[in-house]
Amino acid sequence: MEPFLTAVGDSPATVRWDFNAWPEAPETGLRVGGTRGAFVTLCAHARDLDLEEPAADHTVFVHVKQVEAERVPWLAAQVGLRVIGDLVMAPY
Repeated sequence: MEPFLTAVGDSPATVRWDFNAWPEAPETGLRVGGTRGAFVTLCAHARDLDLEEPAADHTVFVHVKQVEAERVPWLAAQVGLRVIGDLVMAPY
């Protein structure tokens, strides 16, 4: 992560990690998720995926299928964080 942030400096940039599946979230009743909708995007120095809203820090977007929306706060809690935004539906 540090090499990426060093390379982009103060410029807005994104990096995306795709996963084979989300882990089981027993507290939410969700089993292991599929590959569709299993990725995270880090927006450095931006609040949005289009890099149009500047920020002094970074924003992480967790992408899940709509029916698995409760997975997001569970994932955030696993690393001691919380969700700060609203659920946003991807356009078709």
